[in-house]
Amino acid sequence: MRIQGRRTKVDGATLSHECGKESDRPRRRDFLLGFLTVLCACSLAANAGLILYVWRPSVWRDFVVSRLQPPPVRASDHVRGDSGAPVTIIEYADFQCPYCQQMQATLLAATAEGKIRWIYRNDPLTAIHPLASKEAEAAECAGKQGKFWAYADALFAAQRRIGLSSAPDQELVSLAQGVDADPKDLQACLDSGRFAVAVKNAVREAESLQISGTPTIFVNGVRREGAMSYQELNALTTSQAR
Repeated sequence: MRIQGRRTKVDGATLSHECGKESDRPRRRDFLLGFLTVLCACSLAANAGLILYVWRPSVWRDFVVSRLQPPPVRASDHVRGDSGAPVTIIEYADFQCPYCQQMQATLLAATAEGKIRWIYRNDPLTAIHPLASKEAEAAECAGKQGKFWAYADALFAAQRRIGLSSAPDQELVSLAQGVDADPKDLQACLDSGRFAVAVKNAVREAESLQISGTPTIFVNGVRREGAMSYQELNALTTSQAR
């Protein structure tokens, strides 16, 4: 009888243990179902993103680009206009770019009216504008003499002449006289390559912002690509100033 009683206890313990296992199964099943549901949802989202990227790559690029902001205004920036203006425009431009020349006129008009604070950053597109990098260095050399903006205006005004010149380096030096900068100092600065690294770093910054064309501007952080008329810029700056 004792042996039988022990068997009964052992059987009871075994039965109790097996019942515990049975109660765990629904929870495991729910966990697996939930995991598979999340996995399927992630897979569908990834596939949808891949299809969108293949079929409409511009949509994906626009999404990525919309989340990029330029670095804040720095002490080394070239700033033009009223420091208290309601709108700050950061422009990435190329001195050989004809559309940048158009944008220059638009931004000059807006600056003259006191509507904007304008910051210029170099982005020479050397693949299509072989002189642009040297022009950017020359402008920085002029800036060392406190003549950046006057020299930048002169570069855009002489854009076609410099592009067609058989001696563009001489053209860059001669422009210094017209803006009351020292030509010899500018020549020495260019020869030393003093700002070559700074210009290359500016290009890398533009690349990090996915800038592939000039001009590209940021109006109080809102990105716009390509030249704009005064009317278009005025409408944009008015909306941003509110």
